[in-house]
Amino acid sequence: MPNLEVQGLIVEIQSPQGDGLSGEITLMGVVINKLKKIETELFDRDYILAIKAYQERLPVSCSGDLVKENNSFVLKNISNFKLLSL
Repeated sequence: MPNLEVQGLIVEIQSPQGDGLSGEITLMGVVINKLKKIETELFDRDYILAIKAYQERLPVSCSGDLVKENNSFVLKNISNFKLLSL
């Protein structure tokens, strides 16, 4: 599903890769009217925001291309990653 907006809560953050500020995250979001785990990789500012959202249990929103890989949903080409206010 290209250019899909996803909203949800971050449920897992992998440790940063190498020296850079990037890593894989997992969020729980609604896909086709069902709550699903969605994996994605974030970089720099988006990764820092994801850590804050995870620590403070804040909802997030982002857009990207949702694909199914090995029974998992993966969001690629992420854009507009942001924290949502409660």
